[in-house]
Amino acid sequence: MKNKLVHFVEWRKISDENIPAVMADIASWPGLTDIVAHPRWFRESGNFIPVIARELQKNGLHAPACHALWGNGNDCVQRDAAAHSAMIARHSRFLDQLSELEVKSYTMHLGMPDYEQTDADFDRVRRTVDDLLPALSRNGIALALENSGESLEIIRKLTDLAASYDDKLVGLCFDSGHANCYQGGIAGTYEVMKDHIVTCHLHDNYGSFDDHNPPGQGNTDWKELTGSLDRCPRMLHAETESGVWDRDSWESFVKNTSF
Repeated sequence: MKNKLVHFVEWRKISDENIPAVMADIASWPGLTDIVAHPRWFRESGNFIPVIARELQKNGLHAPACHALWGNGNDCVQRDAAAHSAMIARHSRFLDQLSELEVKSYTMHLGMPDYEQTDADFDRVRRTVDDLLPALSRNGIALALENSGESLEIIRKLTDLAASYDDKLVGLCFDSGHANCYQGGIAGTYEVMKDHIVTCHLHDNYGSFDDHNPPGQGNTDWKELTGSLDRCPRMLHAETESGVWDRDSWESFVKNTSF
């Protein structure tokens, strides 16, 4: 894979006191130089990012990708006006903080309800993008809208929405595991999204459940997937996103993505 591989670590399971030890450990893994910035680093009051920046610098690590705040009023679709305004304020504050880490992509969930996905909700996604553009622009960060549990029809609409924006600021995050179990297969979803993919979430499953496994614990054809991602014209980097993020998992990703 010609794209930089950025490793996801589940920082929700790591206390603040243990961050230095974990940073030092992962920095010793062969080939690992980049990790995914985590929404747990966002604090409703104060700024924890300078602490993270010092640990990254100390260990020779970088964090070019970030998963946005998600769930609990943080996804794109907010049907209440006050909730929408509060959500935009949180994300904008986090984006401003992330500029210290030189983050380049910010992956965000749509948050469309499974039971109802309407044109009005797409209008809400567009409004969220519009309202985040000032923070994205001043920090030089591309928003990456992620395929989650939506149908392939919804992903087609999402791609059209992303295509209507400045391609430096708005794109897509291709989640291979979600494509495999929610949209009927990796290849079909990739074809729809490929021209606007700026980052990707890589993990394995067997097509029936969102397992978030490392490569080899599922039916993903990693050689084919890697080749496809190499051809994405806008790809900034690729991200691992397995629920198992230890050294063995990292080495499995490196091996199977030919990084």
